[in-house]
Amino acid sequence: MHSATRLIKTSVFHLLLFPLALACVPWRRAPPLEPPVANRLVLALDGVDYRDIVDARARGLFAGFREPSRLISTFPSISDVSWHDIMGVQPPPGYQRIFYSARQNAVVGELFDAIKPIEYERRMDFAFGTKLHHLGAYLMSNQVARNEVDADVKEFLKRGGRPTVYAYNVGPDALQHTRGALDKYLAHLDRKLAELQRTYRTRTGRDLEILILSDHGHNRASSAGFLPVVEALEQQGFHTFRSLRDPTDVAFSVDGVTTGFGVFAHPDSVARVASLLAALDGVAVVSWRESDTRYFVRSDSALAEVTTRGRGDSAVFRYHALRGDPLHYASVLARMQHDRDVSPDGFASTATWLRYTSGELFPVAPPRIVRGHTAITLNPAPILVSLDDKMRVGLGAVSVANRMRPLGGTHGALSATNSLGVIMTNFVDTHDDVTSSVRHQFGGFDDLHDPATHASSLRLSTTSMLRADRWSSFHGDETPAALSALPDTEPLFVLSLSDADRRWAGAAARVLVDLRRQDRGANGGTAVSNSYWALAQWTASRDGRAFAMSASRLKLAPLEPSSAFVVRVVIDRVPDPGVETRGAASKMVASLIVRTDARGAVAIY
Repeated sequence: MHSATRLIKTSVFHLLLFPLALACVPWRRAPPLEPPVANRLVLALDGVDYRDIVDARARGLFAGFREPSRLISTFPSISDVSWHDIMGVQPPPGYQRIFYSARQNAVVGELFDAIKPIEYERRMDFAFGTKLHHLGAYLMSNQVARNEVDADVKEFLKRGGRPTVYAYNVGPDALQHTRGALDKYLAHLDRKLAELQRTYRTRTGRDLEILILSDHGHNRASSAGFLPVVEALEQQGFHTFRSLRDPTDVAFSVDGVTTGFGVFAHPDSVARVASLLAALDGVAVVSWRESDTRYFVRSDSALAEVTTRGRGDSAVFRYHALRGDPLHYASVLARMQHDRDVSPDGFASTATWLRYTSGELFPVAPPRIVRGHTAITLNPAPILVSLDDKMRVGLGAVSVANRMRPLGGTHGALSATNSLGVIMTNFVDTHDDVTSSVRHQFGGFDDLHDPATHASSLRLSTTSMLRADRWSSFHGDETPAALSALPDTEPLFVLSLSDADRRWAGAAARVLVDLRRQDRGANGGTAVSNSYWALAQWTASRDGRAFAMSASRLKLAPLEPSSAFVVRVVIDRVPDPGVETRGAASKMVASLIVRTDARGAVAIY
């Protein structure tokens, strides 16, 4: 009787999930069938651990691939910051999609923002970015993860016109968060890639180059407890808020279940909050920023200093134990000094730290700590926390969704058990690397998909962000003088027009910028203002696909403080003389939700 009841419940459950399963399809459809001219497939597999690939190869899987290498993640070792670093795209606004914004002094983002596609996903040739797909990946993790692999193979064989195809799969990460069968997933992946290789060889007469990358590992700690970090700070007089107003206020930049996260506090309270966190049972390491060149690392009572000098590829880092050895680097430093691979005053490059520490408990920690506090997000935290594998934290709305299934392992910490992703190819030997430089082993990933060619968009930026963004057509020294003359912090609206919209609009097109309050007013919100411009009045990029104008010139500042607005862009086409046109004369091509800070200025990130 009980068996029959369980069978009925199981059948009803799967019946309810069937529409969800049908919805879990790639969010970008394949173009019409073309000959497969691509010679490389880059598979970005979220959260596949280096150790699991090594174990799979010991079982005979991936026999056609070269030896795998470690890909050491960012700190925190979480997906959004890691994938942006791997692909070389501009850092995201926060460590995760719900984040604390220093400019707005507020935790920014709503529930569904956590599963909306962001830049690294949009730059994939195919990815799974629909809300239903992300939800399905947690509710039906084994099935969805395998379905992604099937879709990768099917979609790749339809692609043409690009030398490299990039595919992103979120499934293996969700599968491990929910105690899915990773060994069966890897066996399925191996089988489908072998089938793809045979089909490709038959069609083209050559071998397909396949590169597998993953952004972080998984600690496999399915029985880890939840660290009551909020309660512990409250006992010491600190309180969690969405904004910081007093020295006793703290805000977390984490949404979900993780072992590594950022904490924001009043500048006068940073060292005290960090010390309180380091003393908690279950916290492995806490780092905090004293200045742009000096950081502290603490583990219980042990304390060390990390310093840096230089910028970019020329940056070097020093680890100096002040009391104890929180990173357990004493023997590492001795070897480096013996080999004379550090400067007389103790500094070494990221490549040197990688060579000596890739197999240590905290791999490549000094560069990862510095970059975690400065470079991997536009809103870096002054405090970063790394937990032992026996503990995890679960904060925010996403953590509730994560608990809909029994929790498996997680990631985020500085430790190797969380941080080791994988690099593996069937066409070239690889070496251990970090997220910021791995792309240079494979030509730089300069042929990533450009989403602007298919869909027009509107985004916020600044002159300094445009200069630093290698994908921006306003990049580097070629930034137009009209933009370079603006302050680096001036908000810019950048309108990217797809090829189709540029042809439709014509060079003499006019642009309506409509600003509305994000409320229940008619036509998408209560009207605030609008302005009308010739497209030629915007500053054009060198390739003519993007157009920029400052928020002040668009009369979008100042606005009501700490509020949300919708900016809509409507194009009125002005065809060339003598060219016959048909259809509508106006089209809304892009929209963007913007927020203002406490002064009423448009908040960039």
